[in-house]
Amino acid sequence: MPFRGFEWLAGALCAAAAPNWHGCMDPKAAALPYCNPSLAVEKRLDDLMSRLSRDEKIQQITPDGSLGGTCTTFTTGKADIGLPPWLWLVETNTGVDAACPAEQRCVTNFVGPMGMAASFNRSSWQLKGYVLGTEQRALSNIGASRFHPDHKNPVCLTAFGPNINIVRDPRFGRNSELASEDPFLSGTYARKMVTGMQEPDKHGFKKVAAYLKHYTAYSTETNRGHDTYNISTFDFFDTYLPQYKLAFTAQPTGVMCSYNAENGRPSCANDFILKQLRSWKSDAHVTTDCGAVNNLKGPPVNAPDDMHAAAIALMNGTDLEMGDTLFSTLSKAIDSGLATQERLDEAVRRSFKVHFELGRFDPPNASAWVRYGLQDLNHSFHQRISYEAALQSFVLLKNDGVLPIKEGAAVAVVGPHAISRSGLFSDYAAGSHCFDQSDACVPTIAEGIAAASGKVVAAMGVEINSTKADGIPAALDAVRQSDVVVLALGDDKSIETEGKDRSDTALPGLQSKFAQQVLALGKPTVLVLVSGGPMAIDELMSDGAGFALIQAFFPSHKGAQALGMSLFGKENRWGKLPITMYPHGYISEQTMTNYDMSKAPGRTYRYYQGKPLFSFGYGLSLTSFDLKCASVEGMTFRCRIRNTGKLHGEEVIQVYHAAVDIGKVDHPLPQRALRDFQRVAVPAGEYVNLTFKLSSSQLEVTNNEGEQKLYPGIHEITFSPGHVEDEQKFKVQVRGSLQELVV
Repeated sequence: MPFRGFEWLAGALCAAAAPNWHGCMDPKAAALPYCNPSLAVEKRLDDLMSRLSRDEKIQQITPDGSLGGTCTTFTTGKADIGLPPWLWLVETNTGVDAACPAEQRCVTNFVGPMGMAASFNRSSWQLKGYVLGTEQRALSNIGASRFHPDHKNPVCLTAFGPNINIVRDPRFGRNSELASEDPFLSGTYARKMVTGMQEPDKHGFKKVAAYLKHYTAYSTETNRGHDTYNISTFDFFDTYLPQYKLAFTAQPTGVMCSYNAENGRPSCANDFILKQLRSWKSDAHVTTDCGAVNNLKGPPVNAPDDMHAAAIALMNGTDLEMGDTLFSTLSKAIDSGLATQERLDEAVRRSFKVHFELGRFDPPNASAWVRYGLQDLNHSFHQRISYEAALQSFVLLKNDGVLPIKEGAAVAVVGPHAISRSGLFSDYAAGSHCFDQSDACVPTIAEGIAAASGKVVAAMGVEINSTKADGIPAALDAVRQSDVVVLALGDDKSIETEGKDRSDTALPGLQSKFAQQVLALGKPTVLVLVSGGPMAIDELMSDGAGFALIQAFFPSHKGAQALGMSLFGKENRWGKLPITMYPHGYISEQTMTNYDMSKAPGRTYRYYQGKPLFSFGYGLSLTSFDLKCASVEGMTFRCRIRNTGKLHGEEVIQVYHAAVDIGKVDHPLPQRALRDFQRVAVPAGEYVNLTFKLSSSQLEVTNNEGEQKLYPGIHEITFSPGHVEDEQKFKVQVRGSLQELVV
């Protein structure tokens, strides 16, 4: 009989002090070949598969509602061979989503992924992955749970993150989960984060198994699960697939397929995109998003019943159902000729292989990762990594002599995000911020500034999204009595979140009106935008007021402290925009349902034909830099970055390609596309040399067949610190397979 209870397992775990739902711990399993670590994994898999009937195999890829929520996706075990159940869905995008097991031992949260991407720092992304992987292992080892410390949802080792859909439209409700609008930046971020998450020990056991989300072209919440969008072959291979392909160079375990359909074929039943995935990793494990198989019974597929929906998903490449139990009909589907035993076995085998790679069926002490425990949660080293990431996440967009704030200045911190706590977190940050299950331990922006300066008065003035104006007079009085104002505006998950797209990109409620009142008082003002997707602040940019402007994204637990240090110039480690900040009129020119990236007015910096408020890659510093680049040999370039200011600072050099004169082609060409980047620290008055070795593949563009093609003609390589006036440009002549610099 299949396993249906916790009792026998609880005793085994207690006696053996094994991680959550570790396999091969029951005495029944000891002599079975699948539990024999001296055998090859494939032979162990053969043995395990041979011990399961068809129905028991189906139970391994179908949620078991008797164990808990089907969206969390518990799959049952088999007690008579010592096989425990498993909880699959652990969100691991910004922090491991788990209950806080002890005081001061809540998980480490990071700034939202856009803030992470803004750092343009590969090392930071890999360290983030290291922290998340370590903490998820530690949570599993100590028997921790996801939502409440009750062991009803035990944290296992399948980690769902990072989320790397393209930030296609500023209104998408889940932009706060995503890194960037650029495929290369998003893919590089994911590759490094996965490398950190899946770090192997000396025996090859992964720390956790990473799953990328949401594969692919997912960027509309309205009617999700029954929507379909026309996507050309060009756009698939130019925008919607490249970040995943790049991320798979780090060999993540698999993906969660997305709710949406492409060209009438839902992602979880779309053999076109899933075959692309398996061309990068033949055994990539594919799970559905919650309820995606059930969605197949509605548009655009309209499967007639559960059995047909389950067969369509399985036979088109999905391995594991999440959120419903339609896969329980697969035995009938096989008998009816809608599905095959071969495909079922493949799906189950892929699922179990994940567990072998994690060491689940080896003795716990066989893995180096068994050493992680409570002491590793929110470790001081992890806190430092999170703080460093926060320092590099802020983008300084404007500074009319306001920053740095002078030590000892009286600061009024006003606006709805002046005193928010939970509002500083992106979607899929860990839910438990503090041990008492409140958010009281999260510093507010006002508290972070007070820690850096000591003289702060805080007042909201207005709420995120309401017409209540009764707080404005007190806030304006605080402004009048201050030397400097920090105006913390933006949105939160009441405006943009899973299930809710934004209808407008302007500041919601009375925020814009309040900001104009504050600016009219003439105090030196720092406007801080806390948001997931970009805000359209045209009204504030057009009145000629002098102020400083910072995009803070969702700065998380360490963000307030890092922001305070940055405002006073005690830290000077700013990032660059990983997105385009469009003017407000953009949303009236561009429909949410247009997935054609180049159709006027175009999407992202690669194809947008208008004038943005701020461009992708843009960002200032509190010091100044001088950039000089030269060709060393062939496609190798050396850039010298000199810090010409008075503060130590960090700069990001971005490398872009544009095909500027290649003759007439029958497909879109990006205006330019990011090909490489390096972040560098430069002390005041000193310089640093960087070398960029480019290849011919970085001069390729996507054609209508989805191929990467190197066209003969003139190409342009641009080295940019994010400011057009400081860019260094080089022309490259391509003749056949040869490239030479055009003097």
